[in-house]
Amino acid sequence: MTIYDIAAKAGVSASTVSRVINGRSGIGKATRERVEAILKETGFVIDEGARSLVSQKSHMVGILVSDIRNQHHIEGAYMILRRLQEEGYVCLLLNAGESPDEKAECIRILARRKIDALVLVGSAFECPEVEAAIVAHMSSIPVVFQNGSFTLANVHSALAAEDRGTEEAVDHLYEEGRRRIAYVNNADTASNRRKIAGYRRAMARHGLEPLIVPSCREDSGEAGGEATASLLANHPDVDAIIFSIDITAVGACRYILDSGRRIPDDIAVIGTDDSPYARLANPRLTSIDTKLQKLSDICCDMLLGALEGREEDKGKAYVEASLTVRETG
Repeated sequence: MTIYDIAAKAGVSASTVSRVINGRSGIGKATRERVEAILKETGFVIDEGARSLVSQKSHMVGILVSDIRNQHHIEGAYMILRRLQEEGYVCLLLNAGESPDEKAECIRILARRKIDALVLVGSAFECPEVEAAIVAHMSSIPVVFQNGSFTLANVHSALAAEDRGTEEAVDHLYEEGRRRIAYVNNADTASNRRKIAGYRRAMARHGLEPLIVPSCREDSGEAGGEATASLLANHPDVDAIIFSIDITAVGACRYILDSGRRIPDDIAVIGTDDSPYARLANPRLTSIDTKLQKLSDICCDMLLGALEGREEDKGKAYVEASLTVRETG
């Protein structure tokens, strides 16, 4: 069945059938229902390949995540994917890998698929190789960067103000009487460098000496426990620890409790992202909420605005982070 066959069967024009298929307004209820019934009865399926040839649009959006095992990033990708699917787009989700060259290659792969737009999830993509790949292969389509940025005209960014969230965490711990506050990082990314900058500013403002563990061996509870064991062996006077992600903070809590210390009496613990790990942990984890849902919504608004040519939805936006206090500090 073609669109013209459907139109003849329904007694309407082909353009009316097209408007029904594409969810456009301006069609009477009875006409819409009659056309929809015939579409369902005949099992009509749109030939997306043919439509793409006419419109020069694939209605496909690429979404890149560096590691789909990262709970925070995959949750953000899921939020964006669901919204774009509701808007009629097909999403291609790729695990880009850790190295800059792997990430750049994924951009080349998606460019060959003729996608209409690209979403980068997480600041791990904030590197020269990815920026160069966008310039070379995707300079003519919208790119939306969740929690990262490039100074390119076609790249739109939504960032969480994680540095201010980390400052708030230090301020909270200081008000609670903590004076030996350590910071445990999970990886060297642009996002984490912003968090560390906030930690350093707040520590300096309170006249405290910063103590930073550069990175865990991996993003896991076990790695968080190992980093905490090493930290406390070398600095037994530590009375509070801030972690760059929740899962390592949860592992730290397990180690601290198993070692006979009390949380938060002896050591307070704060994570980052306010993920399900924080809400389900025992004790429930105090965490810096980076407002993932709001960040994802802004990314979708920017992307759809760019695809539809709305200038007001372009540029860079910031979302404030805030501290959610629970049982660990």
